[in-house]
Amino acid sequence: MTASDAALAARACEDRGAFAQLYERYAPRIYRMVFARLNDRESAEDLTSEVFIKALRAIRGYNPGRAPFWAWLRTIATNTVADHLRARRVLLPLECANDRQDPGADVEGAVIVRLEVGRAWHMIDELCDAQRTAVTLRLGADLPIADIASRMERTEGAVKLLLNRGITTVRARMTAETDGWRVAS
Repeated sequence: MTASDAALAARACEDRGAFAQLYERYAPRIYRMVFARLNDRESAEDLTSEVFIKALRAIRGYNPGRAPFWAWLRTIATNTVADHLRARRVLLPLECANDRQDPGADVEGAVIVRLEVGRAWHMIDELCDAQRTAVTLRLGADLPIADIASRMERTEGAVKLLLNRGITTVRARMTAETDGWRVAS
C-alpha cells in the first residue's frame, strides 16, 4: 500500500525518505511539464531540481486542506519557470541607452519607455499564475499562442483569454497608477 501525498508531506518535515518518495512520484511529471514550456532538456533538468529544492524548503508550509500536493508542486514549478523566463530577458543597463542611441534620438523618451516597460513587467509579476505564465511566454519568450497552449496544456482559446485578461489587467493598473500620479502632482 502506498502512502498518501498528504501523509508523506507531513512525514517529510522530519524524514527525508518520505520526501524522496514524493520526488520519485512527481519528478517525471514536473520534468515533462517544465520541458514542455522550455523545450530545452538541460534547463528542464535544472529547473526540475530547483522545484524540488524549493518544495523541500517549504514543505512545512504545505497544507493539504488548501490544495492537493500535486497542485502545490505544480504552482511552485509554474512560478519557477516564469522566473526563469523573466531572468532570461536581456536587459541593458541604463548607461547603455546613450551608447545605443543615434545622436539625434530622444534619450529622455528612451528612458521613459524603459521605465514604463519595467513598470509593466512588475505588474505582470502580480498577475495570477496562469495569466502571468501566458503573458510571460508571449511577451518575454515571444512564443506563438499555439506553443503557449501546448506548454500550458490548455486550448488556444483559453490562452487567448488568459492573455487578454492579463494584458487588460496590466493596462488598467498602469492607467490607474498614472492617473493617481497626475492627481497627486
